[in-house]
This record gives sequence, structure tokens and C-alpha cells, in this order.
Amino acid sequence: MSGPPFSENERKLLRCLLRFYREIGPGATPGLNGLDEEAGLERWVLSEAVAVLRAKGLIEYWELQPAVRLSPEGLRAVLRLQEEGWG
Repeated sequence: MSGPPFSENERKLLRCLLRFYREIGPGATPGLNGLDEEAGLERWVLSEAVAVLRAKGLIEYWELQPAVRLSPEGLRAVLRLQEEGWG
């Protein structure tokens, strides 16, 4: 992939958000509560992955819920990763 490299934790979160996207649709916005278990990450690791992916513009974040979802750029990035065997 020609874009920025992703840590294993970031890839786990991206894979998890892609599953939500495929099951629910583009509006899938899972809350952070429980997302750590869904992604297979510790809560503090999830927070770090969210911060990094948000800074890269690959996920959108809502503070009130709090919740996240793939941005259009994030969807393109995760689909490229999937095509490449998750790097």
C-alpha cells in the first residue's frame, strides 16, 4: 500500500469497522463501549488506535456517544489493505 503504514492494532480496528460497515451499511457508527472486545483490543489500545486513525482522517469520531465510523478515505484504505492481504 502506498499510504501510511498501519500498526497491528490499527489494522484490527479497521477490520472491525469494515465488518460493521458490511453488516449495517455506510452509516454504521459503533459506540466505543464494547468496540474494544469486538476488535480484540484492550480499551487503552483502542483509544490509541482511534486517535491515530482519526488524525490520519480515516475514521470519524463523535464525542457525545462516543462512537466511530470509517470515513470514505478509511473505507478505501481498508479495502486496499484487504486486497493486499492486510499488509
